[in-house]
Amino acid sequence: MASRGGRAGARAAGSELAAKDLGRRSVFAALFALAAFQATDGRAAEIVVSIKPIHSLVAGVMGETGAPFLLLRGAASPHTYQMRPSEARAMSGADLVVWVGPALETFLERPIANLGARAAVVALHEVPGMRLLPNREGGIHDHDDADDHGDEHEEHGHDHDDADDHGDEHEEHGHDHADADDHGDEHEEHGHEHGEFDMHVWLDPGNARRIVEAVAEALARVDPGHAATYRSNAEAVRQRIDALDSSLRTRLAPVRERAFIVFHDAYQYFELAFGLNGRGAIAVDPARPPGAKRLADLRAALSEHDIRCVFAEPQFEPDLVRTVVGETGIRIATLDPIGADIEPGPDAWFEMMRGLGESLADCLRAS
Repeated sequence: MASRGGRAGARAAGSELAAKDLGRRSVFAALFALAAFQATDGRAAEIVVSIKPIHSLVAGVMGETGAPFLLLRGAASPHTYQMRPSEARAMSGADLVVWVGPALETFLERPIANLGARAAVVALHEVPGMRLLPNREGGIHDHDDADDHGDEHEEHGHDHDDADDHGDEHEEHGHDHADADDHGDEHEEHGHEHGEFDMHVWLDPGNARRIVEAVAEALARVDPGHAATYRSNAEAVRQRIDALDSSLRTRLAPVRERAFIVFHDAYQYFELAFGLNGRGAIAVDPARPPGAKRLADLRAALSEHDIRCVFAEPQFEPDLVRTVVGETGIRIATLDPIGADIEPGPDAWFEMMRGLGESLADCLRAS
C-alpha cells in the first residue's frame, strides 16, 4: 500500500532497530526479574507449554537444548479442557510454564497459582508489546466503525510496532456492534468468562515474533548456560516467521475482499494481519451455542452480506455450521486455529498458519 511506503520511508531503520533491541531487553528483564528460576541442581530445566501453536514456537527457540512438554494435544479445545494426572505431574515439576493466560486456558489458572514461586511463568497476554484486540460479538459484523475499534485498541497501552503496516486494512475491515443491545446478556457472559481481549494472539505473525523474543529471554533466565543459543535460535525463528508472513500475503491477496464467517470468533488477528474480509462468527462462545433468534439472524445475514464461505472447526461438531448454511449453497470449509492434526514440534505453528491461509484462499477463490 502507498501509505505503508510513506510511513516506512519516514523511519530511520538502523536507529529504530537498535532502540527496539535495547527496549526489548529492558522490558523483558523487568518482566521476568521477579519470576526467574534457575535449575541449579545439575538437571535439565523442565519447560511446560499449554497449547500446540505456542509449544511450536517454544520448541523452535529451544532447538537442540531439549523439548518442551505439551499439555494440550490433539483436537481438544483450550476453552473446555481438563488436565490428566500425567499433565498435572508435569506442571508440578516445571521450571518454566508458558501459556497465553486465564482468559484462554481456564483449566491452568489454579495449577499455575499452586506453583507459587517454584517456577517461572510467562503469560503471553502480559508480554510487553503484544498486540491485543478487544473481543467482538458473535453474528455478522458491518464494516463501518473501525475508528471505534482503533480508539479502543490504542487505549490499552500495547505496542503497535507493525500497526502502521495494517492500519488501512483495519480501517477497511472494522466491525459494527450496533446489535449489542439484542445480545447484551450473551456479551456480558462472554466478557465475564473470557475477559476484555481476544486471546488468540498467536494468529498474528507480529505477535508470534514477540512470543519468540519473550520465550528466548525467559529461557535464558531459567537456563543461562544456553542463553546465547536461545537468542540465536529466536532470531532464526523470526526469520522463518517473516518468510511465511510474506508468502501468506501473496497467497491471500486475490481473495481479500471476499466475505466469510467462522464458527467462533478466533481469527480476527489473522484477518487483521492479512487484510481479510471476515464478517463475524456463528458462536459468541464455543461452549455456548447460539439460540434460535441468533440462528435466524445469521441465516438472513448470509445473503445480505454476500457471504462466500462459512468455516467450521475440528474442535467442535460441524452440525451447527450445516444448520446455519442450510440450502443456501454457500461453501463450507474448515479452519483450525490450534493445529489439531499437526505433529507437535518446531514446524507446527508454520504448518498451522499455512493451513489457515490455504483453506481460506481455496474456499474463497472457488466461491
